[in-house]
Amino acid sequence: MRIVRFTLFALFAFVLLGLGALVFLVNSYPTVQFPDPLKQNPATGVRTLFLGTSSMAWTDGQSTWLVDGFFSRQPLSEVAFTRLKVNETQVGAVATEMFKRLNMPSVLSGILVAHSHYDHSMDAPFLAKQYGARVVGSESTLQIAKGQDLPNTQMEVVPGGGRVKLGEFDIQLIQSAHAPTGFTGGFNSKPVYLPAHALQFKEGISYSFVVSHPSLGSGPFALIQPSAGYVEGQNKGVSVKHVFLGMGGLGKLSDAYIENYWQEMVVRTQAKHVYLIHWDDFTQPLIKEGDPVALKPMPKLLDDLPRSLELLNMFSERDRVTLHVLDAWQMVNF
Repeated sequence: MRIVRFTLFALFAFVLLGLGALVFLVNSYPTVQFPDPLKQNPATGVRTLFLGTSSMAWTDGQSTWLVDGFFSRQPLSEVAFTRLKVNETQVGAVATEMFKRLNMPSVLSGILVAHSHYDHSMDAPFLAKQYGARVVGSESTLQIAKGQDLPNTQMEVVPGGGRVKLGEFDIQLIQSAHAPTGFTGGFNSKPVYLPAHALQFKEGISYSFVVSHPSLGSGPFALIQPSAGYVEGQNKGVSVKHVFLGMGGLGKLSDAYIENYWQEMVVRTQAKHVYLIHWDDFTQPLIKEGDPVALKPMPKLLDDLPRSLELLNMFSERDRVTLHVLDAWQMVNF
């Protein structure tokens, strides 16, 4: 019996040590030296407001649309141990601040969902119902919208690519890829009803968005790559001045992968300005006690932002491209 008790005690101690180590790792954040922040110009003309992960609000002063619009940003304890639902209070507070900073009425023409993981898709149907938008994405995203009873008239499926017109904006959807992590793949084949576990939100199709506006010329001016994935050759024939480059998990991938990703998204498109997005810990809020807050990097367990930044800084200097890390609530004017 002593041997059994000792074995059980040792096993219990081992489990406690393992849990303690895991808690330490998910609460261990890197120290990062960011490039100089963007100068904040008056909010006029075509502009975008960054809102963490790959959420961005775009406007030309006439209409406003979103990429993703994930504002709930539930804490890690909820993501890991509970089923998730829209944090309507938090989403409403972020949206109110968003429209205020854009100096625009509280109306959305559309919400383009990059892919169907919860940190991109979950809040979109709620925002669409509140602000009159239609949700645009894959069939997997449609199932999430159905689970929240969004009317069919406010859903649009783009199976593998296509174009969407939102006000004067013209957006081309290109089928791309998620970063090669352990959370990729799968499709939602039936409605996803809330509350739902984070793993119930399957990726579906991952998109890149190529944005055009007549006030900025006849061709596209910006490429949005929400996830740190790519399909070789996906940007053939695409030429833009600005690239919004997803970073989630990039620092855990090989040097060769990061180089190829940069080549496909930046060099191939002949971009001059790169803005890093989806680098932040999306279990941290955008507004706390009524005040907007800055972002924190992903924990060391999930990403190595200093490493990927070091490589991208080297590439940007080599290729004569300006590099910016967008913080929440920063505006980019075009």
